[in-house]
Amino acid sequence: MKIEDYIVNHAKRGCYEVLLEEGEQLLYLTNFRNPRAAKKFIEEHKRGNVRIDPDTCIPTPDFE
Repeated sequence: MKIEDYIVNHAKRGCYEVLLEEGEQLLYLTNFRNPRAAKKFIEEHKRGNVRIDPDTCIPTPDFE
């Protein structure tokens, strides 16, 4: 599923990866257990209300 420049990829059962399209590159942002949490994350990430730990890729705040 694609939402503007974001791609939610159903990687495997119970795992939805969120990728950001920047030109020709795809940047991995984080993953979630359900697509609803991924959509909420994308909405807040577009507004600039999300921080992602560069080592663990865990977003703050929690969207689960």
